[in-house]
Formats: sequence, C-alpha cells, structure tokens
Amino acid sequence: MEIEVRSHYYNYYNVKGRYTTSDPVKAGWAERYESVEDRIEGNNSNKDSELYKAYVKLEDIYYDLGVVNRSKYSSYEELQNAIAQKYSSAEYYGKYTVAERNAMYQNELSMSAFGYCGNMNDPRLNGAVHAETDSEKKSYNRQCVNNQINNIFTNNGISQTFFGNNSFTFIINPYTYQLTVEGNADKSIMSLMETLLNENGNSKELFFHILNSIGSTNIDKNVLAKYRAASLLREYTDLDIRNFTQTKDGLIDGNGNNILDVFKKSIKESSKVPSEFKGAAYDIFEEYIKQMTATDVNSIDDMYLSIGFENGQLKDMSNSNIINTGFNVTF
Repeated sequence: MEIEVRSHYYNYYNVKGRYTTSDPVKAGWAERYESVEDRIEGNNSNKDSELYKAYVKLEDIYYDLGVVNRSKYSSYEELQNAIAQKYSSAEYYGKYTVAERNAMYQNELSMSAFGYCGNMNDPRLNGAVHAETDSEKKSYNRQCVNNQINNIFTNNGISQTFFGNNSFTFIINPYTYQLTVEGNADKSIMSLMETLLNENGNSKELFFHILNSIGSTNIDKNVLAKYRAASLLREYTDLDIRNFTQTKDGLIDGNGNNILDVFKKSIKESSKVPSEFKGAAYDIFEEYIKQMTATDVNSIDDMYLSIGFENGQLKDMSNSNIINTGFNVTF
C-alpha cells in the first residue's frame, strides 16, 4: 500500500545559501509525480518507475527521523555533528562502505534540515535504482499528454468521433504561446479546440512538450538562445525582445536603454527569484544575449513549434516541419 507523501521543503534552520520559504512547500520530487488529468502537463513522471518507489521508501525511512531530530537539535551545526557521529559508529554501521554511510548521512541530514531527501546510493534501498531511459520517459509522457488533451476536449463536448477522419496541426508562437489550430474540419469545433488549448497554460505546456520531444540539441543554437533570452525577459520584465534594436552597443530599446541594464534592474527588484539566485539568473541571460548579438539578430529565426494531431493522438513531424514551417507565422 502506497504511503502518504508527507515531504515538504523548508529551510528549518535557516541555513545560509539555501532557498528559504516562509511556509513549507511540497518537495520537488513529490510535485513532479502529481497526476494531471484536466489540463496539459508538458513533463509527466511515472509513478510505476523505480525512482518514484525509491523516493517513497526513503520518505518512509527518514521522515519520522527528521521530525525527532528537529525536536532534539537547535542548530544546523549541532544536527550535522550528531548525524555524522551516528554514521561513524563502527558498531552499528561498520558493514557499510564509506559511500553508503555518506548516503545515509546525507539523506537523514537533508530530511531533518530541509524536509526531503533523495540520495539513491542509500543501502537501505536494497540495491541499485534503475532510472528510466529517455525513450521510456518520452513514451510515458506522450501517453499522458495525449490523454490530457483528449480529456480536455471530451469534457467540453467535443466527441472523439470528430477526430476519426480529421487531422490537424497545432502551431505555437514562442513569444506569447498562443496556439493556432490548422486543418480542414468544422470551423466552429476547430475554434473551440483552439480556445481550450489556449486556456490554463495548456499551449505553453504543449510547447515545452514538443521542445522536449525534439531535443534541444537538434535546434540551431542561436534560435534556442533567442527563444530563451526572450522568455527570461518576458518573465522578469514583461517586455518583448522584438522591441529592442541591435546596435554596436548591444540590444537597445526606444529610450536608449541596453537590454542587459533593463534585465539587471528588473531581476534586482523581482520577488520571483531568491536573492541567492539573482546573480546566476543575470549571468545566464547575459550569455544568451552575447550569443545572439555575435551575429545579426534579425537573421535568427523565431522558434515557432508545430505538432500534428491525428485520430486523437499527437504526431511528431519531421525536423524540417517542426520548426521551420512555423517561422514568421503571423497570428
């Protein structure tokens, strides 16, 4: 019987350099494995995988230990010392290798201080944890996304029989994630499909799903850099990268502001990024801008993504059609 997942991330001892939330939030691993039925989730994780079962087992082993430790030790240093001393005991842990002891130490420390753990070298798992292959992950994820799309349509009165003799192409704008449905079918139903796929973040998640299916290594590096720079700029400044003009001094807006200065100011004032990560966020953005401006920015294509939909199932398109046919599409 599956145990209740109780893990929640929280920096209990306010350890410097670790992300701190005002209230506990669901642990990242637990959030990844939540089932989604009525909207598109671009990246779904399989609860039948060995990795999920290992996370659950570690939860079962260490959760109550973490609760006890937090009641006993008032500081992170005190906690570290106590757990380190525990696993250095030859009497109780001498049969384990140094690596195995370290895994147990890391898991108990992490669960006690941060509310989750995930070192898969822990000997209490009784053997190696075999990760899913990329092919298995992609197959499971596609199955989930197909089910989610069909649930959305069925729940809103679009019968599955409608898709039996019709094929469609979904094209997604990389700047707004606005999705357009192309096909030769009842226009009113196609319009409803379009509306539904543009709700609840569905088109954005489908965009990420297509991108994951393609694999970023199969996309021109400048096209990818332009998309990622545009996404970061939009997220943290609400500005459109297309409103910046390339000059000898970089990308400049209509008021003469450099895009790097605009981003730096916004990221500094933003509450979306913890203070300890602001510098890294700026560095990543700067790297994308440098890559883009090393060439003629106007010559870099926009990363419109396309995917087919036939008989109620998504259908990957050839590489030449996934992206290139979507370039410069006007919505």
